[in-house]
Amino acid sequence: MKIEGYQGTNIYGDQAAKLTKHTQLAASKNQTNNDSTEESTSVELSERAQKIMQGGAQVEPEIDLKKVANLKNAINNGNYKISAEDIANRMMAQVDMQKED
Repeated sequence: MKIEGYQGTNIYGDQAAKLTKHTQLAASKNQTNNDSTEESTSVELSERAQKIMQGGAQVEPEIDLKKVANLKNAINNGNYKISAEDIANRMMAQVDMQKED
């Protein structure tokens, strides 16, 4: 298996869309529950979070170059062990999360 550089795709697009949807739903529920309340809550998002929320902006993921180099070396040396059980568990967890949405 050979790993080459970052492909530059926006891996956060779906998550940002889901987060926006959930945030809007929560805000509308909160507004109906608090119509008689003058209490307000404010949230400040980091620049990175704002880009993700906009969805259209390409956001570069934070990459641990040392970890990438270690993984490449382990793969090239044949020392990288893959646990099929861990992969299957993570795949099923992802499917379960998608079902909830």
